[in-house]
Amino acid sequence: MFNDFCFLEEVTNFRKLGTGHKRTNVVAVDRKSHRILFLTSVFQNRPLTTGKVRFENKRTFDLCSRTVGNQEVSLFFWTEKLERRWLWQSEIEKIDRWLESARAEDVTALAEEVAQLSGLPKNKHNPMFACVAKLEIKEQLPELNIVQLQGLTAMLFSVTAKIAA
Repeated sequence: MFNDFCFLEEVTNFRKLGTGHKRTNVVAVDRKSHRILFLTSVFQNRPLTTGKVRFENKRTFDLCSRTVGNQEVSLFFWTEKLERRWLWQSEIEKIDRWLESARAEDVTALAEEVAQLSGLPKNKHNPMFACVAKLEIKEQLPELNIVQLQGLTAMLFSVTAKIAA
């Protein structure tokens, strides 16, 4: 669905982040997986005195090692493309969490729905082999757009809420 063109303009001159007074919006991305970790704004930037950037979400970016905690991170200025990428990624993660505890019959039904949305031929899955259906779902989800993913999560969680009630 997304190409990684939204990750081309990494912040390397940390003075451009400002001091924190303007609350510059930034996106922190895992350097290896290109997974967005969080969106936040700069709370305090002291490149010369502490070598750290503090964010409003209470996390700290070390300028020398370019890490947050022990995780290597790249910083980007907030853009609409990155915001859409964050929303897209969040929807996929919601579905992944749902898959962990879903019943086999529900997984096979979701596999058929995802195949239909992605334009691939439907595979009839036996509930005994729900693990195969889960793998297919996880492979096909990144091919869907944000609207399709939001529709799936709305369907999954509205049904789950009705069952729980």
